[in-house]
Amino acid sequence: INRTLMSIILSGVNYRYTNRQPLFEPVNLSVLPGEKISIVGNNGTGKSTLLRLIAGELAPSCGSIGRSVSPYYVPQQTDIRSESVGRTLGVAEKLDALRAICDGSANPDHYDTLADDWDIESRCRSALDAWGLPHVELTASTDSLSGGEKTRLSLAGLTIHRPAIVLLDEPTNHLDIDSLIWLENWLRRVEATVIIISHDREFLDRAVNTIWSVEDGTICRYAGNYSQFELARIEKLRAQESARRAYETQAAHLTSFIERFRAKATKARQAQSRIKMLEKLQAVEPVRAKREWRFNFLKPLRLPEHLVDGENLKIGYGDKVVLSGVSFSIRSGERIGILGVNGAGKSTLVKAIVGELTPMSGELRRGQGLEIGYFAQHQLDQLRMDETPLEHLRHLAPDAREQELRDFLGTYRFSGDFAEAKVAPMSGGEKARLALALIAWKKPNLLVLDEPTNHLDMETREALTMALSTYEGAVLLVSHDRHLLRAVTDELWLVHEGRKEVFEGDLDDYAKIVLDHRRVTAAEARAEHQADKAARNEAQPVNNKEARRLAAQERARIAELRKPLKKELEKVEREMNALSEKLKALDTQLADPAFYNGADQGKVAQTLREHGELAPKVEALEMHWLELSEKIEALGTAASA
Repeated sequence: INRTLMSIILSGVNYRYTNRQPLFEPVNLSVLPGEKISIVGNNGTGKSTLLRLIAGELAPSCGSIGRSVSPYYVPQQTDIRSESVGRTLGVAEKLDALRAICDGSANPDHYDTLADDWDIESRCRSALDAWGLPHVELTASTDSLSGGEKTRLSLAGLTIHRPAIVLLDEPTNHLDIDSLIWLENWLRRVEATVIIISHDREFLDRAVNTIWSVEDGTICRYAGNYSQFELARIEKLRAQESARRAYETQAAHLTSFIERFRAKATKARQAQSRIKMLEKLQAVEPVRAKREWRFNFLKPLRLPEHLVDGENLKIGYGDKVVLSGVSFSIRSGERIGILGVNGAGKSTLVKAIVGELTPMSGELRRGQGLEIGYFAQHQLDQLRMDETPLEHLRHLAPDAREQELRDFLGTYRFSGDFAEAKVAPMSGGEKARLALALIAWKKPNLLVLDEPTNHLDMETREALTMALSTYEGAVLLVSHDRHLLRAVTDELWLVHEGRKEVFEGDLDDYAKIVLDHRRVTAAEARAEHQADKAARNEAQPVNNKEARRLAAQERARIAELRKPLKKELEKVEREMNALSEKLKALDTQLADPAFYNGADQGKVAQTLREHGELAPKVEALEMHWLELSEKIEALGTAASA
């Protein structure tokens, strides 16, 4: 490996907290420039510690870490000091210099230092809009922002500064689905090296091409996205299981020989050699495949047909109307997902449905026998910190046998002593698991879940997905986890511009709408950039002849830049058209009912497999074609300026 090509190199790195075992075996890993990596593993395995080591926030207990440049690091909990938004984003000085140029008080040296930053204010504005902060002013104090808004402010710096190395720890927790779609699209296009910790499998499938899996005290590298990693790991576990069975057979044979002949003088030496063989075999015993964890929501005691109806509701706080004209009907067994940007009113609608918020007007009817199980992030803070999971459950079932309560808590991984551990020191994921257990005990017939996955690791998210898929009641779900939404819901509501409407499409259709909106925003930003350049030309007049020479030189430079892009665009277009024709033929074949009757099942399976492999290739080519078109268009705009 040519080490000069690496952006990050970890050599024999490990970390040990005081009086504790090292987190993992010494790590030796290299990162290529532009590589997109996710660190995955259960909570508590050291993922965030590893990222902090790479960021330079922690010093390794042994080994060394080399970086080509300093990383841009966004932790889970962003500690932003009290200052202006512009200063936090690192643009305050540039904005001051730009304003000085505009009012004529600038030092001439500022013209050179701001050569590439005339559009800095519009870039900041676009970045804040993209991250769901359109209301935030660059001169405002960060004290006015919530914790989630501070995290998104840190993420906005990515698009402003375009760092070469990006480290993100759980960036999706505070994002709505629109910002999440935009982030993954940006990560696919950006040329930076990226290392992410996330438990959102669909996000990882789209955003990364390498997985570092923290497992059994080691860090294993897998090529591909999260789904490809899962397949590779399953094969690895199968091989380990096969090796385990072979180990047990061989170990049993050796043990039997040792026990039979240990006391016989004529066989003593052979028995000793078998003992040594058994000790050696035990030293390399294969890792046992871990059993998948599952839990269930208990079957509702009653399943009434009519659960909740709303007619022409106006919902808000005090005199402020958030939503109006809201009508809906939730029936038994329905699975509904709610989409919308942060602040659109999703949680406001949910609070009205569950009864935490009284509508200003309209009619809200609850069916007889309705039993709601409501999960929201603020409920984690309402757990009694000085009590145990067992005590929490006793409040709900004072007459139940203790063993029954313990057995139930065990299905949510609160077994043995953990059932009697205080809630206060528990992690966010453990508290969320306890809140879900308390909801499940009540056997609701309508589950209303507002961002239930924020603190859950991948394994718990998958267990929740399975539990909701088999739950017999109705589900109303607010989540930015698209894997969960796809698996659980069959109807989507969109909360947008003060209204609630049924979204006629799927999550892929919604993603296209979001990205199209971002492109319009980007086009508006480019127009503003041209206005900035015009203002600059007025502020810094030059000789007309010299200006024409420089303009011609710039047009020639841009034409050279466009040539390879146009050539690649033509190549991508040819390939995209060819594959699209193949995909269209497969669609026609699969849409014909006679195909399933006339063809053998092997042919049907092969056609479905070909379609499944071809569709994402066409989608990727279309995305690449759009990216190339945007680059060529941007260069064309620059050439005409």
